[in-house]
Parts: sequence; structure tokens; C-alpha cells
Amino acid sequence: MPLFIFVFIGLFSPGPNIILLTVSGVKFGIKDTYPHLFGVVIGTGCLAALASLGVNTIILKAPILASLLKIISVSWITYLALQLIVKDKIENEESKSRPFKFSEAILFQFINPKLWALTLSASAGFNLDGSIFFKTVYFFILFSAVNFIVCSFWLAFGSYVSKFLKKRVIWRCFMFLMAVFLLLSAYLILIQ
Repeated sequence: MPLFIFVFIGLFSPGPNIILLTVSGVKFGIKDTYPHLFGVVIGTGCLAALASLGVNTIILKAPILASLLKIISVSWITYLALQLIVKDKIENEESKSRPFKFSEAILFQFINPKLWALTLSASAGFNLDGSIFFKTVYFFILFSAVNFIVCSFWLAFGSYVSKFLKKRVIWRCFMFLMAVFLLLSAYLILIQ
């Protein structure tokens, strides 16, 4: 139960995935965002499984990897935030904007610093009895299941609030606020 609570709180708190899924729910609705949602869920499970195998030891032994991960993460999150600000108009049918694809969402998890911190903390802080195979499968299932619940909530929230964002000024304020949250998450990575 303590591990479940830790994972739930860690995944529920706003971070890059939550912000991007909420925005996708607003812009594209629930159905069109399913590939993004399932990519996040599977990618999170995979990263948790890797963490349970001791990937944190490799990263701690090679600080250059941690620095490289930080630089890539901050750069990508900043790019996404700027895209929200630049493309702040309500999307029309001619727009080329689209939700993340399944594979893009999976790959994003491997540069998501919040997720790295959460999975590595969970694997280091909560010892499970049993084989390494059991621990790996357990972490995959736990993180995937909890993240499915959490991400579904935020996606549904985004879809729900979209009806209140029909006016251009409200839409721009919402998109700007989401971009600021993304930039803050990038800033928090830098000061760690």
C-alpha cells in the first residue's frame, strides 16, 4: 500500500504528461488522444520495469548520463511549451496539429525527468520480496495501471473544460497557462 500511494501521488501531480494529455483532451477530445494515452501508460510501465532492474545504478555511476538526460529533457519540454504559446489559436480543420502518436508518447517517457525520478525513487525506496522477474513485472503493472487511471482523469478533464474555452481570449489564457506549467517543470529539472 505505501508503494501504491507513492506511485499514485507521484503520477497524479502535474508534470509534462499530465499537462500534455490535458491539452490534447482540450484540443482533440478523448477518442483521438487514445494513442497518446496508451503510449504514456505503456512507456511508464517500461521505464518502471527498467528502474526495477537497477538502471538507477548505471545513471548514478555515470553522471554524464544524468546530465545528458537533463539537457535533452529540458530542451524537449521547452520546445513543447513554446509550441503551445506559438500555436495558441483554436485549431481549425486545416490545421496540421495532431495528438502524439502511440510511439511518440512511449519515447517521450524516456526523456521525462519527473518519471525518471519517480521510477528510480520507487525502485530504490521500496524493496519487494521475490525474484527480479516478479519485481520487474510488478513495477510494470503497478505503474501502468495507476498511470492509466491518472492520465484518463486528466484527459477527461481536458475534454470537459474544452467547452468553456470557445472564446479566443480564454483559449489563449489556458494555452499560455499550460505552457507556463511546462516551462516551470523544465526549470525544476535545471535546479535539481
